[in-house]
Amino acid sequence: MTRRDVLADAIDKCIRELYSLAQPSVDYDDFIEQNKKYLEKEKEYNALPKNERPPYREYMGPKPFEFYYLPKEVFKEIADSYVDAYQFDDKQNLLNNIETLKNYCQEPIIDKWIERNGDEPGYRGYEHPDNLVKQLTDLIPDSGFDKSAVAESVQNKLFEFLDMAGEFFNWNSYLNGFNTHVYLGGTPNSNKEAVIENWKKYRNKDIEIDESKYKEEEDD
Repeated sequence: MTRRDVLADAIDKCIRELYSLAQPSVDYDDFIEQNKKYLEKEKEYNALPKNERPPYREYMGPKPFEFYYLPKEVFKEIADSYVDAYQFDDKQNLLNNIETLKNYCQEPIIDKWIERNGDEPGYRGYEHPDNLVKQLTDLIPDSGFDKSAVAESVQNKLFEFLDMAGEFFNWNSYLNGFNTHVYLGGTPNSNKEAVIENWKKYRNKDIEIDESKYKEEEDD
């Protein structure tokens, strides 16, 4: 399974979850069928002579996703949960790794195998070597300067360079791909009034949207 397969899987699962909470309620497979019919109608529109085509919106009507509502904050919470779960935010992952490295320099830890002792079996243990400032201090020759202060300034400069690297590198192709499909694709509309109007105007049906449903979801 490639990284792109993982991306496609995340997008599909996220969009399905978004529609599972949308109003009016819709089965996702039924929604896919609505999209197929819309595309067929679009082909019919494009087949018309250009000088005979009515305005696109007038002929086509709203796209299927414009008939389903989901509040913006619920939408974002769900989408963000997939970004976190699939670790698509490479920029944030890099910043997190930099913080881990900086913390390790200050409080290092390494594996140490504890040998068998009598009837006690050997086991994996840990030990804490001197931190970076202490090890740098030991390397600096005596010269009348405060070696510890010099070592700390070297460490601070290293941390500064790590922070600079974190700000410079900004590759987020998978996050951008996810956001493009989820936020700009055929996902539920967050404009409640527009959704209600679309049902009335284009499907001749009055619908009600229950906002309390989403409060219950948040409470859960």
